[in-house]
Amino acid sequence: MTVLGCEVQLEDNTRILVEGTVEDQNNMPVPEAKVTVLTRRGNFSGGENSYVLGEGFSASDGSFSIISFFDKDEDFAIEVGLDDAYTTYVYKTNTLNFTPLDLTFNLETVRLKKLANFNFNIIRTSGEFNTITYSINYVEGFCLEYYEGTTLNNYQSSCFEERSISQTLNDNNPDDQWQLQVPLGEVVAFTYTINEQPEITEYITINDENYDFTFNY
Repeated sequence: MTVLGCEVQLEDNTRILVEGTVEDQNNMPVPEAKVTVLTRRGNFSGGENSYVLGEGFSASDGSFSIISFFDKDEDFAIEVGLDDAYTTYVYKTNTLNFTPLDLTFNLETVRLKKLANFNFNIIRTSGEFNTITYSINYVEGFCLEYYEGTTLNNYQSSCFEERSISQTLNDNNPDDQWQLQVPLGEVVAFTYTINEQPEITEYITINDENYDFTFNY
């Protein structure tokens, strides 16, 4: 074993191949996407004690083929990302229990979706004593897939999950605003009730990279 630090141990004389193709939501290739092989990454924003075992970039046709060190660890990850304008993909598995056939991790097609800024403003124009209760349901711009061997574990995965924000506005707080990052082309559901009247739902297709939505009540 080769010791990397903090009990991270590399397998002697062992290299792995990480391969696949990066595409966007329109099935177009994504060049220059960074592919990073990690251990101790954590699940969402990345761990403070993570170690890079190998890295490379996708080619002009979106394909990648990267040779990396290999670590036996319960937290082994491959992260694929481009920049803040795209979603991030993370493959995770426990390599204490799993070594791939031919030492090859084939991620097949990785989907990085173009992100848009959804700028939501809600403004009271009707005067005092009017209230609104609302929720925003949107798709999160992140995808983590956790595998047990070659089988996807849906329970431990979190891939383009639906998230919700809820709020009640009144005299103490009549206005509100949010900026959310949503995959371009997704639909945001805006559900509201004014002065406890029946609920109304509006569906907003995010078809611009900087989408402004203002609602007056």
